Amino acid sequence: MSKQQKTFDLTQLKGKIAIVTGAGNNGIGWGLCKHAAGHLGMHVVAMDLHKNLVDSAQARLRSAYPEVKVLGIECDVTKPDQLAAALISIETYFSDLEIGAVFANAGIFFHKTILKSSIEDWSATLNVNVIGVINTIKAFLPKMQLSKNDSIFCTTASVGGLVRGDGGTASYQASKHAVVSLTESLSFEIASRSPQIRVHVLCPCIVESALLRNSKTNAKEQSGEIAAKDIEPSSIETNDFAMTTESHAQQVFDLIAANKFYIITDNVRPYVEHDYPFEALAIVSERMENMLDLTLDNSGAFPKKSGDVKTATLTGAMFREAQKRNPQSSK
Repeated sequence: MSKQQKTFDLTQLKGKIAIVTGAGNNGIGWGLCKHAAGHLGMHVVAMDLHKNLVDSAQARLRSAYPEVKVLGIECDVTKPDQLAAALISIETYFSDLEIGAVFANAGIFFHKTILKSSIEDWSATLNVNVIGVINTIKAFLPKMQLSKNDSIFCTTASVGGLVRGDGGTASYQASKHAVVSLTESLSFEIASRSPQIRVHVLCPCIVESALLRNSKTNAKEQSGEIAAKDIEPSSIETNDFAMTTESHAQQVFDLIAANKFYIITDNVRPYVEHDYPFEALAIVSERMENMLDLTLDNSGAFPKKSGDVKTATLTGAMFREAQKRNPQSSK
């Protein structure tokens, strides 16, 4: 059994550096930063696309966790030169401290069907969600390989990277399937040469965030509709079933400690206070059954009654309960 298959003692991360991309806008990355600093005693590098976001994240983290060092870095993960410069800044600021964890978490999402989406939407999605992850691996993994101590490299995909896409999610889920696949490849590639680096792929279900809104804002900034200096941290979008970013981060690190490669963070107790999970594993199993049978089940595209949601994946207890509570939401 390889070392990567054993459990992981999180206490050994204390005093090491946690690097998180996509960390400045109150979503999954923000939760990971807070947990790393507040629960694990890690020094934190919060990276994001805009200066206002990283300045805010840096100030808030330093105020909340004065016992650790915090550095905010403005960085576009699609630009290898910016990631290289970020590594130099990290090495300078933290001197001889080791990297304990890297979360390649930056991502964007445009909710459009294939025929209604533009090539620009697809290009941006694949560039950030896939090439951005590859750039992050190339920037930080060689540095991590220089240490013989245990560390973590975790990419952020989605439960969408394990199941099929519904209407409007094709580009996002295609990118997340790519992240799952490339992370599987990374794990294999370094399993023998760098067994001290534990590789994981994060596949969240429903977590509080403002990903869709932030993606639209970034697109407007790229097109010149708004100025980068005017972009401020977003308020999070939530619902009755979503995990908080703090609870989600707890589940992430619990699964890392158990050394699960596929970190599927489902909406289950104790991470939520309800009994309506996403049921990710059941949905993944259905997809695998289709593949083994060489078939594709499109029955979800034909609702049984008026008001039913057209979906192949939003079928678990969470969505059945949501439909009961608000039957008009799908019309």
